[in-house]
Amino acid sequence: MSLTRRRLIQAAGGLAAAHTLLPAVARVGGTFAGAASPGTATRNRLVVIHLSGGNDGLNTVIPTSGPRYDVYRKVRPALAYQPAQTLPLDLPADRAHHLGLNAKLKTLHRLYREGRVAIVQGVDYPQHSYSHFTSADIWHSGEPGRAPDSGWLGRHLDRAGARDGELRGVGIGYELPLMLRGKSRGGVAVESIATMRFADGTGAVANARHDALALFDHHAATEPLRRIAGVGARQAVDLADMLAKVPPAKSAGNRIADAMLTGRTLLGLDLGVECLFLSTNGYDTHTDQRAGHERVLGNLDVALEAFFLGTAKGKALGIGALPTALASRTVVLVISEFGRRIGENGAGAGAGTDHGAASPVLMVGPKGRIGPGLHGEHPSLGTTALPADNLVMTTDLRRVYQSVLAQWLRDPDPMYASYQRLPGLFR
Repeated sequence: MSLTRRRLIQAAGGLAAAHTLLPAVARVGGTFAGAASPGTATRNRLVVIHLSGGNDGLNTVIPTSGPRYDVYRKVRPALAYQPAQTLPLDLPADRAHHLGLNAKLKTLHRLYREGRVAIVQGVDYPQHSYSHFTSADIWHSGEPGRAPDSGWLGRHLDRAGARDGELRGVGIGYELPLMLRGKSRGGVAVESIATMRFADGTGAVANARHDALALFDHHAATEPLRRIAGVGARQAVDLADMLAKVPPAKSAGNRIADAMLTGRTLLGLDLGVECLFLSTNGYDTHTDQRAGHERVLGNLDVALEAFFLGTAKGKALGIGALPTALASRTVVLVISEFGRRIGENGAGAGAGTDHGAASPVLMVGPKGRIGPGLHGEHPSLGTTALPADNLVMTTDLRRVYQSVLAQWLRDPDPMYASYQRLPGLFR
């Protein structure tokens, strides 16, 4: 069959679609060769989940006794939980803090009792912004007080480099998040494994076309532009072939859980994936908070269950628990652009909360390598006579990021050199 101009354009479209699957290092001429990276088999992995909208930290990690609980009950007559309605944070070092998890976080609580969960309290940044967009940019960039031009993990990718054809940073979704954008390198956006295919299909003619495209990698290094395009074509074909062999995953029942299963699959393949980013919405709970917040926290819990345990609400997904070798090197970091105000608005089932400031950061990782339990100080709620309006920062987010970068990814950011790492967060 002759390759008409129309068909050539279609083939180019298929290549372009697959080209989005390639690491950015393979698309930037000056840095194409990359730098040597540690072997994938020994690399620690980081999964970041962003709870978009501003998660209510007070109804995630909940006061259960003492003066703090008295203020909580007073300013949240409709939204406050009774102590018996929470899952107690009762590791020996945590009991005196009188806190509990939201009852929808059963898997998280199970992992907490196994010594696999760290909770960093009161995380925020100076001169807090209540704008979703501004605050999210700050959490992504890790640079309060300046216009963001890169993400804190994107800068890690800049420093770490990547081997030719390596997908070191991946954002699950339609577009690459700021967090994974470096100044010279960056991650790639992946909607799902099912969509990581050539646009022209996998028939005999299409496969022959892909094989022909892959042959372009034979261009000599003395022809750099052709060589870059050719190697990119080869990477696209090899990646599409590999992913075509991945069995379709069962749905875990909600979008963030299915995205976590996609991330789990990518981490388990020989692609060099080190950093994953996922985002889920529904946390901007101005009204009808009780039901809405419980629903999205329940979805988050199923996502953690599917990722770590291979089940969804106790039902097997046919994949088993996260393999031990991978689980021992993987940390999940859960963040949000801000918390909610201490007091509620409205009444009854319609009550909600406005944009707030400090909120807890959750971390799930391997027992013995992550410091379990509570870290940092809980922000003050004031007194029953004079309740606080907001939760004030007790832990700068840059301390959290530097701890993760230096102690987990083994790559401290010079920008954070003056920020003390959190003691005991990693072992």
